[in-house]
Amino acid sequence: MTALVKTLLAPGSRFGVLLASLALMLFVPFVLPERLGIVASPALFTVVLLSSLSAVADNRRHVTIGASLAIPGCVLIVASWAGGSVVLDVVADVVALAFLGYVAILILVFVLRVRQVDLGIVLGSVCVYLLAALMWGKGYALLEQLHPGAFAIPSTANGTTGEALQYFSFVTITTLGYGDIQPVIPLARMLSVLEAVVGQLYLVILVSRLVGLYTALESPKRGGG
Repeated sequence: MTALVKTLLAPGSRFGVLLASLALMLFVPFVLPERLGIVASPALFTVVLLSSLSAVADNRRHVTIGASLAIPGCVLIVASWAGGSVVLDVVADVVALAFLGYVAILILVFVLRVRQVDLGIVLGSVCVYLLAALMWGKGYALLEQLHPGAFAIPSTANGTTGEALQYFSFVTITTLGYGDIQPVIPLARMLSVLEAVVGQLYLVILVSRLVGLYTALESPKRGGG
């Protein structure tokens, strides 16, 4: 039993579960009928919150702080989906944004502190990148709720406004720039530029670090051979 718990708490396992839940949340709604997608999106996001909590389960303090954000976040998301008010939607987005930011920072600190590259580090790095895009999407949705019309979203966009802005977030962080959704007000434009810059710097800096660590690890082996 102890061995099983240690295996489940290993970085590779924890980050693998989180990455799988993120992938499901990102891709499943697109292959479902629109009515099912509207139901599946909040459900899958709740799964992401819970799996994010498991990703920081190596420390009791982290779990306590994470649970204090994740559990209310899950309740607020369900209440918001069931027909909440604008105020409830805003509070749900704020809590979810705070929790995702907390988890992303913890995983990033873990990735930056290690001295050896393994599967857990790679999965953790990918999780941080996807969590960042998810955070910005929530931030865009929050801005749109507080300032309707902050983004120009075409009437042909399927799904909810939140799903459209989540799509916009991933397009922005990867600098694809399709142009179908556009930031209108200055704050929306600033956040979009910031996401694009942070996304590219993250990839460049982190990949360089991972390659450097891997090279440093392999050099003694080659020299000894």
